[in-house]
Amino acid sequence: MQDDFNIFWQNNDCALALFDDLAARMERGAYDDDYLALLGAYQEERPDTAHFYIFAARYLAGHGRYDAALPLAERAYRLRPVNYEVWKLLAEIYRHVGRYLDAMTMQGYGYSIYEEIKPQIELPSPELLPEALDRLAVALGPGNYAPLAPHRPFYHDGALTFRRDVFVGEMLPLTMPEGSDRFYVGCYTENCFLSEKGEMLAQYRHDNLFAQCWHHDFVFDFQKARMAQGSVHIEVPEGREIILPVAGAHTWHECRIETAADAEDILLGKWAFSNYRLSESATLTASETFAVGTPIHLGHDPHRKKLVLNILVDGLSWAAARTRFPACMPRIAEFFSRGVIFDQNFSTSEHTLPALPAIETGRYPQRIHIFNEKDSHELPLDIPTLSEQMQRLGYYCAAPMASGFGIYNGVMRGYDRIVSASWKAASYEGVDRTIRQIEAFEETDQFLLLHVMDVHPWDGKDFKFDPTVEARLALKDRRIAPGKERTASVRLLPTKVYQEEFWASLRNVDRNIGALLSYIADRYDEDEYIVNLYSDHGLPCFGAADVCTRFDLAREVQTSATWMIRGAGVPQGIIADEMTSIVDIYPTLGHLCGFPVPEDIDGNLPAVFGGTERDVVYSALTFPGQTFKLAVRSKTHAFRLETQDFSDEDGTVDFRIARTGIYPRGHEWEDGYEADSEELRAFFYPRARAFVDGFASNGEYFPSMKKT
Repeated sequence: MQDDFNIFWQNNDCALALFDDLAARMERGAYDDDYLALLGAYQEERPDTAHFYIFAARYLAGHGRYDAALPLAERAYRLRPVNYEVWKLLAEIYRHVGRYLDAMTMQGYGYSIYEEIKPQIELPSPELLPEALDRLAVALGPGNYAPLAPHRPFYHDGALTFRRDVFVGEMLPLTMPEGSDRFYVGCYTENCFLSEKGEMLAQYRHDNLFAQCWHHDFVFDFQKARMAQGSVHIEVPEGREIILPVAGAHTWHECRIETAADAEDILLGKWAFSNYRLSESATLTASETFAVGTPIHLGHDPHRKKLVLNILVDGLSWAAARTRFPACMPRIAEFFSRGVIFDQNFSTSEHTLPALPAIETGRYPQRIHIFNEKDSHELPLDIPTLSEQMQRLGYYCAAPMASGFGIYNGVMRGYDRIVSASWKAASYEGVDRTIRQIEAFEETDQFLLLHVMDVHPWDGKDFKFDPTVEARLALKDRRIAPGKERTASVRLLPTKVYQEEFWASLRNVDRNIGALLSYIADRYDEDEYIVNLYSDHGLPCFGAADVCTRFDLAREVQTSATWMIRGAGVPQGIIADEMTSIVDIYPTLGHLCGFPVPEDIDGNLPAVFGGTERDVVYSALTFPGQTFKLAVRSKTHAFRLETQDFSDEDGTVDFRIARTGIYPRGHEWEDGYEADSEELRAFFYPRARAFVDGFASNGEYFPSMKKT
């Protein structure tokens, strides 16, 4: 890469020529000495890249050396887990080395996006078929909206068929850390009859209307559990007590719990958990298979906080809220006035799918490759998530309200319980669930996630606005984009109706969350809790409506994110103007709660907590089929970039031709405000180049991979 800072990016043309030659030979299966010589030359130019490992593994596989090819192919997968050539390669290798279930998963990933090679059932034993079909169902579906399975496979008379379905009353076929149970999917029941929702879902789980509409507010209950058949013994340490979740397989499911001192006959609900408190070891017996949750051990530890609560207010743009703060959210503002409010916090992305994993891992999206909504690959087990870190400290980890995001891809795997609907997440309901959760499990230390979506904007064509908005706005102010085609939330126009909907929804959030914060302040001493309120991205409904800025998806109002924190170890009364990112939440909680923070994360401990100030923050928008957009912001300036090329399905893009510019903050992409200078380029170019290196394709594309 050049270092005179006159040109932002140059590809490696030598490597590109070698790639094209190798790709053509790979297509022909010409794995000869010439291929090997080209491979060596390519390695010199592009070492430790997914493409090098693909070519190397293909050479070995082409000569039948599958055991030797496997580690190279798996290294390619680690570097580029959303890649058709990697999936095809691993499917072939896994099949030859006897890892048939993994081969099915790779086939599913490939077919879910490219629909070229239909998965084939090839198993050494019929006992593997249920697990293989379940894994294939996840691989064929999107990475969000768990537990929906829009293309669930069924195998009959030697043929695969597919239909809409939902994982329920069964385990999710996900890879869990050693010692952890899998998630059992139940129906959330609270103050209602145990089996009603299970019976309803059994009737409509395959219905198109459920897949299209009804799932929006159907609440699922994911709990770590194991299936029990006949009887199961639960060991309770002497002098300790546990709470045991148990779920049945059908209505009026009879079960017996026996201890040394007592015996009770109970009735379980269909796919619905009930909790039982045990102070001594017990045996549970039932005539049919039932689910036994991971025991919840009661007791406090002085090294832990009694409550660590993360509140994710989806889509709460701080750039927008700041203009009326604190009046727009007086209850929240009053609570966090005794903590830290970050005034220059930014998201890594413009929507939830890539932003949530960044928060939960402290890593940028290009490091974990979760950005493609059609993909569901799992986060590697050696990347510890926030919930896993807190679980290792001994916290009971639960999400009283969450979305379907982060479950299939492993981002939420550290939680013991996740209560989730795929779309509706109203703060009034989430607050009620959270208070019930706090009180029910007050005898243990809790790490909780409350994810609410009140302020997240939706296309108003068929969306019901807040009653105050509809009652007060004049007809002319209700204008939205014409036509019946829905507009993506990130592209909604900055019109009056969307702006008023935001302020009305924010008032609702403040009223509801404010009540929860008051409850916590009354219930706990200041050193017994931490409350962390943040958002995952901003929103598009504010700002100039001219053509130049209307679809600038990386502008400040759309990538500015809220972050406030209060509690044990948090300084009081500070509005911090240092630059922060959503990936900084991870090391901050590590600092305050005491878990070890990996050295290779991208998150930074803010200076207000004893760390060092960032000089820049990054917001990168990689959406397959759209141009790649980047904002690198310092306190005074912003470097902006947009490629001419579209991002491919694997997240890579060619940076050879890109529009770039440096601007004063507040005037990004505005004509007449360019702040081009050698000094600014020398500051921004090295940082931006290093950041986008994980996205850069060098112009290299395999013929099999369509460029969307």
